[in-house]
Formats: sequence, structure tokens, C-alpha cells
Amino acid sequence: MRVRRFTSLVRQSDEALAAAVMPMVTGTAMRRHDTSSAPPVDSDTKLPLVRFESPDQPAAEPVLSPEATVAVTRLLKERESADKLTAAGLVPIRSVLMSGPPGVGKTMTARWLARQLHLPLYTLDLASVMSSFLGRTGANVRAVLEHAQREPCVLLLDEFDAIAKRRDDDSDVGELKRLVTVILQTIDDWTPMSLLVAATNHGELLDPAVWRRFDMRMNFELPSPALISLAFQAKGVERAMADLLAKLFAGQSMSAVARVVDASRKEHVLHGVKFEQALVNAAMEASQQHGMAVKVLRSAGRDLQVLLHQAQGMPAREIADAIGVSHTTVLRSIKSNA
Repeated sequence: MRVRRFTSLVRQSDEALAAAVMPMVTGTAMRRHDTSSAPPVDSDTKLPLVRFESPDQPAAEPVLSPEATVAVTRLLKERESADKLTAAGLVPIRSVLMSGPPGVGKTMTARWLARQLHLPLYTLDLASVMSSFLGRTGANVRAVLEHAQREPCVLLLDEFDAIAKRRDDDSDVGELKRLVTVILQTIDDWTPMSLLVAATNHGELLDPAVWRRFDMRMNFELPSPALISLAFQAKGVERAMADLLAKLFAGQSMSAVARVVDASRKEHVLHGVKFEQALVNAAMEASQQHGMAVKVLRSAGRDLQVLLHQAQGMPAREIADAIGVSHTTVLRSIKSNA
């Protein structure tokens, strides 16, 4: 922040100097080479305080709601146009707060942002950061924040509510309450060189002042059936089956979709079960464990079996005999899912 103000003042009298300073604000100069300093470690255990992911590692594009897609597009546009914005005395988005239930794509979105910005992703490792020693947790968090402002990166503070709880929570010790104040000040002065992403499953636990500090706030909700279908299709599932599976996964998360697809592929590789059949079996089991109503589960399972047999070229009457339902029921299923 101070560098940005300095740049604005210098530009009035010395354009050359301002141009030299500008890369410090936008981070473009820093992105031309790899980060040089080692990530911070806990002084006692020597364990790294962050998990590192290279910008060269592949990352799948998240399937997001229209609102979240607009927000991500805007963020990327501002970050990629940092030079242009800075020249106009403006600052690109520096910090994002993502809230929503587990498994809806917050971490995946942070990873995707890092890849699109060609920056490494550092994820705060709470297991290493939290310490029973007085003052150590605060020192660890400060070390991570300082490192991320020296080295251009995307810093993900996952489970943000663990370190940014409401300061009126009487169950917390004074150290954590002081840490919230430090975090608030850090967000205010965050360098545009790096992108700060905080993610929480429990937005109601965050200190109220935290919400106001972030440049952008994104709310992730459980995906709609249409988004779940798209998520299955993105993993190679045919649309007709993806639409039926989406009915089974109503109220479930994107991570649940990923789990059943991965489990089905393993079943195919290890035991020779056809992927589509393994996927139907895994989806039925997952939905039953999730508490799907028996009537809905039975109906969706029947439609999926009809689709599987139909894909093999089996006529309706043979499908009816194979799955133990009437010929009329099979025809109705085929018509409703055509």
C-alpha cells in the first residue's frame, strides 16, 4: 500500500522512476522468475508452515455457479490487467473471502486461480501452525503472511475461522484474539504482488470486522442439479447418465461427485467392472448413505439401469425382464429421460 502511494506521488514529477517502481506494485516483474526464499517453518518442530504447489502442476477447472463464475472472471481480469489499473491509480483485487459448506469448490477454485495467474499456491498448514506454546501460533501465522508478501503467490488460508474467530468468543485465549487484530491489519496493507484467499466453512464464526476487509467476497452454496450434471460431464460421463446421477446427488457436494467417479474408475481398472455400471453402483451407495429418500433412490436407480441396458442395444421388453419391471415402466423411463 505504501509503495502504491509512493508511485502515485512520484509519477507527478518523475515518470521513469514511477515506471521502475510500478512492477513492485503489480508483481509483474516478480512473476518472471521463480520464488527464491524458502517457505517458513516452525522454529521448534522445523515443519513447514505451508504446503507448496507449483504453478506448473495441472489443475481442473471448477464447475461454478453463474455468480461465482462472474466473480472469478472479474478477479482474473483485474489481476491480468494490473499494470493498466496501477497506471490509472487503481489497485487490482488483492484479497478474496470464500465461504460455504465443505466440498463445494473453495479450495479447487483457489488452486485454479493460482494456475491461471501462473503463481505458486501456498496453503496454510494449520496442523503445523497451531502450537501449544504461548505466542508460537501468532508468530507462525505472521511468518506465513510476511513470506507471502515477499514472494508473489496465491496464499490460501483454509479453515480461516480457526485463526480469525470473533473476538467476543470467551472460549478463546488472548493470543488468538490478538492474532485477529494482526490479520486485519495485514489484509488492509496486503501487497498487490500476491493474492490472499481465505476460505471458511463457518462464516458465522468469523469476526465481523473480517468481512469488511476483503476486496471480494464469494459465497459458495451446494450445487444445483444442473451444476452436478456438468461436474459429471466434466469427468467424462455422458450427458444422459449425468442428468440422472444429478437427481441422486441432490443436496450433495462437488467433492462427493469426484469421490464416486474416482472410486468407479478404480473399480474398472482393478476388477474389470464396466465404468458406467461401477458408477451407478457407487452413486446408489453414496446416495443411500447420504439419506436419500427410498422412493427417489429406487426410481433413479431404475432409470439408470434402463439407460445402461439401452446403451447396450437391448430392446425394451428384454430390459424389463432383466431388471424386473413392466414393459410399460421401461418405456415410460426411456421417454422421460430422452
